[in-house]
Amino acid sequence: MKEENELVKNLLERTFFKAWKLENIDNEKYANYSTLEVQTNARCDLKCTYCYYNKYKDELYPEEISNDNLVLKNLDMLLNWLEENKLYPRIEPFSGELFAQEVGFKTVDKIIDFYIRNNMRIKDQHYIIIPTNFTFIFSKNRTKRVEELLNKAKVNGIKLYLSASVDGKFVENENRPTKSGRLRDDEYYDKVFSFCSKWKFSFHPMIYSNKIEKWIDNFMWFQEMFEKHNIPYWYIYLLEVRNVEWTKKQIKEFYKFFKYVCNYYYLKSGLKGQDFLNHVTEKKLSNVFSLFYRVGRGTGCSTQSTLQLRLGDLSHSICHRTAYKPHVFWKFITDGNKITDIEAVNAPLFITHQTLDEDNFPVCESCFIKHLCNGQCLGSMYETNSTPFVPIPTVCALEHAKVAAVLDMVIENDLFKYYYDFTCLEKRPAMKIYYDRYWKEKSNGF
Repeated sequence: MKEENELVKNLLERTFFKAWKLENIDNEKYANYSTLEVQTNARCDLKCTYCYYNKYKDELYPEEISNDNLVLKNLDMLLNWLEENKLYPRIEPFSGELFAQEVGFKTVDKIIDFYIRNNMRIKDQHYIIIPTNFTFIFSKNRTKRVEELLNKAKVNGIKLYLSASVDGKFVENENRPTKSGRLRDDEYYDKVFSFCSKWKFSFHPMIYSNKIEKWIDNFMWFQEMFEKHNIPYWYIYLLEVRNVEWTKKQIKEFYKFFKYVCNYYYLKSGLKGQDFLNHVTEKKLSNVFSLFYRVGRGTGCSTQSTLQLRLGDLSHSICHRTAYKPHVFWKFITDGNKITDIEAVNAPLFITHQTLDEDNFPVCESCFIKHLCNGQCLGSMYETNSTPFVPIPTVCALEHAKVAAVLDMVIENDLFKYYYDFTCLEKRPAMKIYYDRYWKEKSNGF
């Protein structure tokens, strides 16, 4: 155990802890180790049909370690430990829903104070980003308290950014019902979009299999609301829910929707060729063209580049969705008042996770689109296959449809050569094969 403790500490010192030192904050070499996610609890005021916390919260964040006082005390010890060791990570608070509970407001307030005390406004990348379902808009008091936090951060030069987890009028009340039974109406959505316009916040809806056939209309509703509230049309980040339940019919609808979005952005921009590519790289455009970029890590998501800490027991696991007992890497040891040490729990898994590349997973290693695919969700794979390292066949089909939608749009609008020249060498062979096959099928009348 002593050797494993030292192994874990050594890896942390060479990656996350080194990246959090003041002299390395601007060093691109450590850009993929800059973030610390602090998970408050799994409590939420919604009962989303696709949510892992809704289904597995007792395993992911047991109630016995969700006590508010315990969480806040551990947060204090963590922030004190960071200060004592002169470590300044970008901190991202995470919960089922932070602004539906008192402990969430207190957590954010403590993090803002930590930023202020340590003059973290001097570094542009030291912003605080919080995903929220925006149900606080239902309450004037909670909305006021959220704005007080935003103003406190702003006057002290701290960037506090809310990411709106809002799925949209056409699908949200069914896929993400409130526990109270309250429905979101037009007045509610106007308040949400008005709030985001005021503070320049963007949206990150989840594209779920249920009601996927409504997503073209739902996307255009977002665009209408953006125009109404003077929000840029690209202020929306699209991410598909990579759960097992996608059917063939739903995947076909997803392809139709995703290709529609790609074409919408092309037409909306009014740009052609290289000018459109430049526009895409500048604005990112809802993550829809992300297959042409390299992320500089082995996973498509940020799980390798974020130290994901559960405050209830100060443990680091793969991520909030994969925080099942077998996946805890290590934890902080305390004397009840301060952090005193680090103890390994599963050092081999920690090393495996930090060094893995999804391209080498079973099935993935021989997949035609492995360099174009954004990868699957490790937590979803574990829930489906009892391992976080084996892909889900239905999600593979979903990702193939996504890649096909983007490439078909690029080819049909004479953009292929620009993206082919832009992207990295490892992605080009699959793109070229797809391009040749596309025109061969066209010539054969398919």
